[in-house]
Amino acid sequence: MTLPKQKIVRFGPDYKLSIVDEVNHEDRFELAVFHKGKMVEMPGITNPGDTVTRFKSAADVQIIMKKMYTITGELPENS
Repeated sequence: MTLPKQKIVRFGPDYKLSIVDEVNHEDRFELAVFHKGKMVEMPGITNPGDTVTRFKSAADVQIIMKKMYTITGELPENS
């Protein structure tokens, strides 16, 4: 069994975006937003009542990263 790859992108000191490869779905990603270490809902990124968004394309991930920049005012940095 292969574990999915995960990338963490920081947006300043308070926010992180977790990007995980979807298992058995090539070129699809699962995303979660963390605020001060806690997984949170993020309007425009996750659905209400959910902290994870799934099956996103690479283009979707780029749009979400732009939204994170707009929300936080911080440029993305790899952790």
